[in-house]
Parts: sequence; structure tokens; C-alpha cells
Amino acid sequence: MECCSPSVVERIASHVQCIAAARAAENDLHAFAAKDPASRGSVQNIAFGYSSYKAVLHYRLAHAILDMAALDGDPGREIESAATLVSARGKLLSGAEIHPRCHIGRRFVLDHGWGTVIGETSQIGDDCYLLGGVVLGATGISANPSGKRHPTLGNRAQVGAFTRIFGDIVIGDDVFISPHCVITEDIPSDSIVTLKSVLQLTRKRKS
Repeated sequence: MECCSPSVVERIASHVQCIAAARAAENDLHAFAAKDPASRGSVQNIAFGYSSYKAVLHYRLAHAILDMAALDGDPGREIESAATLVSARGKLLSGAEIHPRCHIGRRFVLDHGWGTVIGETSQIGDDCYLLGGVVLGATGISANPSGKRHPTLGNRAQVGAFTRIFGDIVIGDDVFISPHCVITEDIPSDSIVTLKSVLQLTRKRKS
């Protein structure tokens, strides 16, 4: 919050939305420690040393600031600007871009998050786990519609590295998506999505 004026920092820090964001970030932290064996269960190591967690932490704060502006009013858009600054700081520290207006559920884990992009109208359920290079994007490049244009992930979805999920589609609960997939259609709950290697198929034919 060093990028904001002291008066704005004081207003944000004492607000109920900021307090709720801190609780959500703490839950994210404990979920990360429980699910990532490399952390050896150390919340301290994750909080201070994991850049991907910093992306989630900054998202929680930026999203809370936007909620605060909506609840209390923001005539000069000073609070909204603070949310944009916080979000940009999170991107610079982590290499992951999480739009502050997207909606992410409880106990979210972003692991090795460099290159991950989560678009503005994305919705992510509880207990989801994403790896680096994942894109939750729109189907178009420019002139996309202003409405819902990004994916919705259900609860407990797991998305492998460098997967791209495009458009206003729904990925159901308990879906596992392997790395490097490109998805443009709904995936029902309890599904496993994998990408078969062309090289492996070629070798099978030769043998």
C-alpha cells in the first residue's frame, strides 16, 4: 500500500472488506501449505518467499478495495485507482495477472504462477488449484463484448500448467485438466481432460 496516500491506506485498512480479504488470504495460505509438498507445510516460507502466493494476496486486497468502493461510493475514483495500483503491483511481483474484478472462491492455490492470466469476468469456485501459464481468457482478441466472456470453474478444479480455457464456458466441479490443453467447450463435473502426444502416437504406429 506504499503506492497510496496515507488517508486512503487508513480508510482501506480499517474497512470490513479489507478485514475479510485478510481472512481469505490466510485461508489461501494454509491451503497452499497443506497441498504443496515442496513448502514442507511452512506458511512462513510461502507468505514471504512464494511469488505466486503474492499474486493471490494482491488480488484479494484489490478485489476487496473494489467492493469497498461499490459499497461506500467513490466519487473521485480514488479508491478504484488504489485497487488498480495494488493489482499492478501484484503482477510485477509475481508475473501472474489476476484481474481484480474476477471472482475467486475460498482456499485458492496458484502454484508456480508465472504467466498465468485470469480475466475480468472469470469465476473460480472453492478449493481450486492452478499451475503456471494458465490462461482464463476470452475467445476474441479485440472488441470483445463487455458482458460475461471468461470461463467459470467449479469447486475443486485442478488446472495443469500452460492450459488455455477460452470463452464463457463452464468447467464443472472436481474436474482435472492436464497441462497444455486448449478448451473452448463446457466440461462436465468429475471429468479428466488430457492431451495426447502426437509423438507418442507416432511411436506406437512404428512399433
